[in-house]
Amino acid sequence: MRLGRTNCSAPRIAGRGTARAAGRSPRRKGRGWAAVTLSVAVAMLTVFAPTAGASSGFAVYTNERGTDTPGLQQYGAVKSTVVYDYFALTCDTDGCYSNGGALPTEAAYESKVKDYMSAGQFGGGATAPVVLDFENIVLTALSGKAATNAFNLWKQLITWTHAAAPSAPVGMYGYDSSNVNNSLTQQLHENGLFDFFSPRAYRGSSQTDAAWTSTLDASVANDHSLAAGQPIYPYISPSWDGSPGGAYMSGGTWGYTIDQLKAKTDGAVVWEPSANDASACNWVAQNAYEMGVLAGTPSSGPLTATATPPSGDCTVPRGTTTDVPVTITNTSGSTTAATQMQSFTGRSGFSGSWKYWSVPSLAPGAKFSTTLPLAVASSQSTSTALLHIRTGLSDTRWAVVVK
Repeated sequence: MRLGRTNCSAPRIAGRGTARAAGRSPRRKGRGWAAVTLSVAVAMLTVFAPTAGASSGFAVYTNERGTDTPGLQQYGAVKSTVVYDYFALTCDTDGCYSNGGALPTEAAYESKVKDYMSAGQFGGGATAPVVLDFENIVLTALSGKAATNAFNLWKQLITWTHAAAPSAPVGMYGYDSSNVNNSLTQQLHENGLFDFFSPRAYRGSSQTDAAWTSTLDASVANDHSLAAGQPIYPYISPSWDGSPGGAYMSGGTWGYTIDQLKAKTDGAVVWEPSANDASACNWVAQNAYEMGVLAGTPSSGPLTATATPPSGDCTVPRGTTTDVPVTITNTSGSTTAATQMQSFTGRSGFSGSWKYWSVPSLAPGAKFSTTLPLAVASSQSTSTALLHIRTGLSDTRWAVVVK
């Protein structure tokens, strides 16, 4: 896929899973997932339900593969599939081709769709969306007989995708703000073909909120005009321009992006995200918060926990134990009863035992300090983790980043 497409599974769609072409990320080649040292972004998080949007109706999907991925499903996102253009499809006035030659057989095509859905690739479930990322034959980029030939090829490919993934909704990554060949695109969303829209919605590093919002609004309006009842799941990325391994946008920009999508669409697909170092901390923390809001399970209780690793940013090395100072603050307007720190719980690969367990009665605004020797296993497999700091009166979520 290219930058900026959204791919979320539609709760209402009887369909398929999202797949991406031959191992490339939207508009770029596949993102390498370099091994990262575990850095812990100890940002207070809201609690996430198993499915993001379970409370809000806004679905969040994630396209992740390889090692050291952020593991956004732990926050509530759902793994989905993107099918990349493995067959190098093109169309001209004379016909359509694969790598300049004969088109793939139905068996070869369906085998590749199933491969992208497999655990070795994106691992999208049987009912998760499947997004077709065949950008060289998108109808908005073609004209005349070439567009007609591509339209007929799309109908065949969509039918084969449904056969390969009979329980998954199927959609196409595209540039939906353009209305070129709208009449043909509309037909692809009828008669049991496409089930949802996945427009490109990546943020440009030099793009203002207003400019990005204008493009999103045009995509949404065009999609509604073509198939008003179908869900819209734009493609987004925490990296500017959707560039794999590129600079991360700020937490504020990520929050604005999610707010706009919640107001105007049915969900989003986060495309091959990463969290390589401390520069990812702000978006990881903001995403953790947003997902908690979507799931309707934010941090709770009168006592709020804050934690700052010795590094001063959010990083803690994998394969060692780091003493993390933790402060418990009474943020309510009433004095709290004495309580205790609860056994530390989090994802597999993280453990620790509190230095001081007993939390005294705290007046409004009063604080209590303790230390958590946070052990991170060398085998810890994702580059972020959702953890919990609990007392008998409260539950605070942290986002941890593995560097």
